[in-house]
Amino acid sequence: MVGKKTRETGRTILISSPKGGSGKSVLARHLLVSAAQAGLKPFGLDFDRQQTLTKWGARRDKTREAFPDFAATPIEAAELQNWRGALQRRNGYDLTIMDTPPSVEDHLPAIDGLGVAADLILVPAVCTQDDVEAVGPWIRMLTEKGFRAAVVLNRANRRTSSFARMRGALIKAGPVCPTEIPQLEDIHVPSIKGLTLLDYSKSRGIAPFEEIWTYVRREIGL
Repeated sequence: MVGKKTRETGRTILISSPKGGSGKSVLARHLLVSAAQAGLKPFGLDFDRQQTLTKWGARRDKTREAFPDFAATPIEAAELQNWRGALQRRNGYDLTIMDTPPSVEDHLPAIDGLGVAADLILVPAVCTQDDVEAVGPWIRMLTEKGFRAAVVLNRANRRTSSFARMRGALIKAGPVCPTEIPQLEDIHVPSIKGLTLLDYSKSRGIAPFEEIWTYVRREIGL
């Protein structure tokens, strides 16, 4: 059975959004590092043809050759057409993070299958009207299908007048993670070497990712 959870497969998180540029890969790599730093054995499955997460993982592997103290986060590229086979690669890992392309409407059977296999679906969304119009119906559909899912607000700025309005609209559509990822100018800088803000103990902006990890870990019982 595709969705059956076993000790061998551990926990699984699906990151999915119909909106491009929502921050799926940013969220995925920070969760992978969070899990590794917590002493877990994480694994990434990258279903996006652009392979943003896979390329980040390759840069991280190269960095770890010189600095092996950085936590290991193995990642493999996968095809949505072969999602059943890809799920078999989870065996032996404590937590699998699955990144997906934005064109979810073109791959609904595969996304549904991955959703069944997941303990939690995270839906990143930027606080704009365009994102709300795309993500609102998506999170509503996921919850109506019985999936455990939550929106994670990205590039959020509480000081803007639109933040509360956009957040409120998404809360009406479905569950929303209590911590958002703020607008951070340097969030992509560490990725050049396959790193994240979490890899630097004094990095600005580390707290939201620590809080999101705590929320996720509680939600999936890990």
